[in-house]
Amino acid sequence: MPHTLKKSAKLFVLSMLCYFSVSAGADVHGTITGTTNYVYRMYSKSNNRPAIQGNLDYQHESGFYTGASASSFDIGPSELAIPGIDTPFESDAEIEITPYVGWSFKLADDWRLDSQYSRYIYEGTVYGLDGDYSEFYLFLHYKDLLTVQASYSGDFYGLKGDAFFYELTGRYPITDYLEFSTTLGYGHTQGVLIDDYEYWNVGLTGRYKFVAMDLRYYDAHEVGFGDQDALPVDHAFTLESTVVFSLSVGF
Repeated sequence: MPHTLKKSAKLFVLSMLCYFSVSAGADVHGTITGTTNYVYRMYSKSNNRPAIQGNLDYQHESGFYTGASASSFDIGPSELAIPGIDTPFESDAEIEITPYVGWSFKLADDWRLDSQYSRYIYEGTVYGLDGDYSEFYLFLHYKDLLTVQASYSGDFYGLKGDAFFYELTGRYPITDYLEFSTTLGYGHTQGVLIDDYEYWNVGLTGRYKFVAMDLRYYDAHEVGFGDQDALPVDHAFTLESTVVFSLSVGF
C-alpha cells in the first residue's frame, strides 16, 4: 500500500473511532498494554523485546463491532538465509496498526459465532516487502470457557499464497479474580513460508476492576515441511520457548 494511502487509512480509523467515542459513549472500550514480548502465534513481533500496545473497540447491540489496535513492532533479522548472500532482508517497520470489523451472532443461550475482517498495516517494510495483509476470521464461542478459531490470509505479509490458522482456546476461572487459560494452534503456511507450525501457550490471568496481569508460557515448532527446493533458503522461523508478562489497563 502506498505511503499516502497508509496515512489515509490511519486517519480514517482514528476518525471512525473518535466518532464512535463521542456518539456511543459506554459502547466504546479501550485497553493499553505493556508486555515483555509481543508474541503472536509462532513468532515474536517485537524481536523478543518489550512492546507497548493499545486497542479501541466499539460494539453495537445488533452484534456489529469495529475497532483498531496498534503496537510497537520489530520483526527482527530475517529468518531467510540465502546461500551466498550475507546481508539478510531488512525490515524498517516499527508500528503495526490493525483496523477490524466484524459481526457477532448468538446461536443459542451458550453459543456465539463471530466473523471478522482485519487489515494489518505497517509503517515500513517487512523483510523488504510491503508487509500489509488482510485476514478473515471465524470464531465459535461456548460461554466464556471455550473458543474455536479459524482464519485465512491470501497475502500473508505481502507474500502470495494461502495461509490458514486454526486455534482452540480453553479458559477456566479459578476464582473471581484469577483465570487459567491455554491455546493450541496450527499454522498451515506451506504455500508462503515452506513449513507448517504447531504453537501453544498456557498461563494465568489476574483481573481486578480495570487492571489485568497475565503470565504466560509460549512455545512452537515446525512440522509438515513442504518442497524446500522451491526456494533457496534455510528456513528456521519458530519461536523459542519463552515466558511473557503483560500488564493491561482498560476503560
